[in-house]
Amino acid sequence: MLAMKYTALVTVATLALTFGLSGRVGAMRQRHGIDAPAITGHPEFERANRIHYNTIEQLVLFLPLLWLATGVIGDAWAAGIGGVWILGRLIYAQAYQRDPKKRGPGMIITILATGALAVSVLWGILRALLGA
Repeated sequence: MLAMKYTALVTVATLALTFGLSGRVGAMRQRHGIDAPAITGHPEFERANRIHYNTIEQLVLFLPLLWLATGVIGDAWAAGIGGVWILGRLIYAQAYQRDPKKRGPGMIITILATGALAVSVLWGILRALLGA
């Protein structure tokens, strides 16, 4: 039985979100006639492409911290924070696609969730080093 089932579920949901965002980039390529490997063209395509790339950039921080935090604060808490991260990415993606100037709230939610995971991991490392 999977011991960290909630964190695993959040991980799969995160990967599904990322896959969905890549599909949106492909759809925008097709809609606006932008052939690969071009990364510029219609603004709607450029926004979808940037949303996807930014999410990938955030994954580099988020996924390792998510799994490390699971060992410190537990499966349910880490997954709960991970769920907030996903919510932040969804808000970011929707807002950015409509108007890039409105992407801030989603990005702030993403950063706060990542920060919460980072603080919990650092706290756990510090406790382990101090023998607590």
